[in-house]
Amino acid sequence: MINCENCSNVFEGKFCSQCGQKATVKRITLKSVFAELIKKITIWDKGLMYTTVQLLKGPGKMARAYIGGQRVNFTKPLTYILLTVTLSMYFFPKKDFDQVVSAGAQKQAAVLQSTDWIFSNMGIIYLLLLPFLAWVSRWFNRKSQFNFAEQFVFYAYLMAGCTLVIIPFTCVLNILEMNTVDVSPLTILEYCCWLLFFAWGYVQFYNKQRSYWGGVQGILVLLLSYIIYIFSMGMIWAIAIIIDRVFHLNLITLPNTALPTQ
Repeated sequence: MINCENCSNVFEGKFCSQCGQKATVKRITLKSVFAELIKKITIWDKGLMYTTVQLLKGPGKMARAYIGGQRVNFTKPLTYILLTVTLSMYFFPKKDFDQVVSAGAQKQAAVLQSTDWIFSNMGIIYLLLLPFLAWVSRWFNRKSQFNFAEQFVFYAYLMAGCTLVIIPFTCVLNILEMNTVDVSPLTILEYCCWLLFFAWGYVQFYNKQRSYWGGVQGILVLLLSYIIYIFSMGMIWAIAIIIDRVFHLNLITLPNTALPTQ
């Protein structure tokens, strides 16, 4: 029998049945402190590596396994997608992003500030899209055994996988000193791989392997979700501007669109 150093529970085995602490607690050393730090902030974390491998091998099957109860070896979905999106932004040149957002507009301070915010909060933008994907999918798969929350988890992993798929393309574009957003054979291939990975995960998760309609349906779910998402965010932004103007809060600064004087 072992007496737990954390909660004083008496137990047998490698972990305390009450609090989960290891049976054997080693003395703290500088080596152990830095080893724990490296484990948590790098890709060498076992759960992170295992999740990545399983996700790329089969996103739909991996999500099914997690939802089915196999969760010990997987990184939690929201943590994983935030880490993945953050990693991808290191490979995506901000100047290319600025070019997309401010295309056709003068580079005014308000526009540049908005691009800075979007670039810095891409993880939040991804998270806000997930409920729309889960809701549209639930409408397409009304007879599915999965509830809204489970489909939300699936899309967190799937969107993270889609992000991982395009990182190699972004790296190649950077090496070739090509703009990552301009239309080119490589960027077209990148977008095609993104869509195919999304469709593949959708087909696996909802068991639609026997029909080509499954892949097409997955793309439709993605497109409809994006449209509803953008429309909803636009409506919220418009309402926020109206409230700001009505109550004279002056919290929102709009770009100066006045015509130049002669």
